[in-house]
Amino acid sequence: MIKVNEYFDGKVRSLGQELAGQRFTVGVIEPGEFTFGTQTEEIMEIVYGEMDVTLPDGRRAMYRKGQSFTVPPNVKFTVSVNAPVSYLCLYR
Repeated sequence: MIKVNEYFDGKVRSLGQELAGQRFTVGVIEPGEFTFGTQTEEIMEIVYGEMDVTLPDGRRAMYRKGQSFTVPPNVKFTVSVNAPVSYLCLYR
């Protein structure tokens, strides 16, 4: 079953699913700065656009279409976007 998620007054929306034991979401982030928390390791791949990411260890980097980054479990990370961004998130 597809799960619909909405955060930050609708500025972040995603569809979630699990196939063959792999949980994932695909979504869109509208312009703004948002802090997310993780429960499991997350692999975020940028499908469209670019986002500035600050990871829990303080590293900051810009990720663009086709690039990905990994966030460890049980931490917070911040993303900042200037234009809509589409992403795929895999949960481990």
